[in-house]
Amino acid sequence: MKKPILLFLALLFPACVFVFLKFFGKNEFSVPPLYSESYPGAMEECGMTVTLPYHIPENLKASFFTEEDSLVLIHFDELKTDSKKQLERVSNEFEKGVKLQAIHASDSTLNMRKCVFFLEDQYDLVLLDRAGLIRGQYISNDREEMDRLLTELAILLKKY
Repeated sequence: MKKPILLFLALLFPACVFVFLKFFGKNEFSVPPLYSESYPGAMEECGMTVTLPYHIPENLKASFFTEEDSLVLIHFDELKTDSKKQLERVSNEFEKGVKLQAIHASDSTLNMRKCVFFLEDQYDLVLLDRAGLIRGQYISNDREEMDRLLTELAILLKKY
């Protein structure tokens, strides 16, 4: 007689936990902005001081965003074949809400890349939100990095 009761309780307990979490639990994911609590490493090289959390300058923010954009993905350098395929994945999945902006390599963009967006050499993509906060830095020809970008875009745009 004890075995059926113990079996029933053993099956009832996980079901009760599931029901409790279903009604009272909340899955909330977030993508924290970069450089909100610590200074970027390249800041000393650029000879600048910033306040935390770091925002890009207003004149640059105004040049990147339009009324309907909530996020801007800025790509530096020439597009390689792998990069084109990966960025097409992003634009196909997020047609609205994410604007892709390409910036071609020059001396001024090299300075902007290093001193405004604090991109290291291997990174060539930066994700900005409407407030001018840097939400992520990515490598465009790396599939895992682009998968991370897609996941973070879904979180930021609440499409999960």
